[in-house]
Amino acid sequence: MLQKKMRLLVYGGLFTALIVLATMFLKIPTLIGYANMGDGFALASAALLGPFAAISAGLGSLLADLLLGYGLYAPATLVIKGAMGWMAGLWLKRGAGAFHPRNLLLFAGCELWMVAGYFGFECVLYGPAAALGSLAPNLLQGVVGTALGLTITPVLERLKGRMGL
Repeated sequence: MLQKKMRLLVYGGLFTALIVLATMFLKIPTLIGYANMGDGFALASAALLGPFAAISAGLGSLLADLLLGYGLYAPATLVIKGAMGWMAGLWLKRGAGAFHPRNLLLFAGCELWMVAGYFGFECVLYGPAAALGSLAPNLLQGVVGTALGLTITPVLERLKGRMGL
């Protein structure tokens, strides 16, 4: 049991680093920032980590915000991306399987949570009119994150037993 917990921590740390790197370096420029591929790795991490993916998704995304100079967004990112990892982890832990058709709805729902979360946060910061400008880039990021998550998840599901989780 201790060995399994240690593996969970190690894989959680690896996914945290992967999410930071994917957020920082695998990105698509937009008019007001960028859409990144970190969400895809955050969602896919749930296949191995279960609800513990909340920590990797939240911390990895928060660290990327801090390193990229978006520190103002870091607290909201921790909550929004952490909730995405937790929701995906709860579902995938229930044994839906990598090829379950509802995973598309799950990942899309997680990404809609992200879009709504940032929209609400930016409404508080800048007002609703300005926050509307972030909807299209965040939706693009959601589509990319969903597609990448759906692509990576089956591979991780197959490796899960070999990795001792």
